[in-house]
Amino acid sequence: MLRRVLFDGDGPPSWRQHASCAGLDELFFPEPSDPEAVAACRAVCEFCPVQAACLEDVMSWERSGRCHGVVAGLTPVERTRLAREQRGEPDPGGAVA
Repeated sequence: MLRRVLFDGDGPPSWRQHASCAGLDELFFPEPSDPEAVAACRAVCEFCPVQAACLEDVMSWERSGRCHGVVAGLTPVERTRLAREQRGEPDPGGAVA
């Protein structure tokens, strides 16, 4: 059932089979306050051959404020910031230019 909800009934995208993180799901949900755990996730993503597809995929469906885990080497805070930038919204925590 969860597979249908997460992947619209079509199963995981085909690019996922080439992901460096395949089979390492638990690693990608570190405590945000644990920089070593986040760094371990980023190390897996850094040279992943499908990092761009992964980021494009998550940005297409994830909603700001409801982000979890490290995806494509980005933390939830970083993905929320990126989504705001893509929509042309100012960063509420950023400096005013």
